[in-house]
Amino acid sequence: MTVLHPKLKAICPVAQLQQQPFITRNITLKNQPASALVFWFDGSAYSYVNHCMHMHRPLNCEQDAIFDETGNYLRCSMHGFIFDPKTGECQSPVCLGQRLQALRLQEHEGMLYFAEKHLTLLD
Repeated sequence: MTVLHPKLKAICPVAQLQQQPFITRNITLKNQPASALVFWFDGSAYSYVNHCMHMHRPLNCEQDAIFDETGNYLRCSMHGFIFDPKTGECQSPVCLGQRLQALRLQEHEGMLYFAEKHLTLLD
């Protein structure tokens, strides 16, 4: 039996995440306000701080979408920078090799949780 750590913060049921392209949650991370991006890709849940390193804007700042037209890469809607959904690594030349900041997740009994020590869920 998996024991849940008392510091876990519930995000949503896994089934809900599988039925929509992504969700965002307002958080503080190390006492700094931020937005968390959570999505289902290739059979797993992933989460990153929703912050493109190029212009310091949310990936979905211009469009309510986070994937490119192929569905294989995360895409910043402002300038089209693309990222590997599994690693957060930028694939575009200007920021090649830099990564989105990953947020740890834990799944338990059909629910998805943030498992970050210094994260507070605001909504």
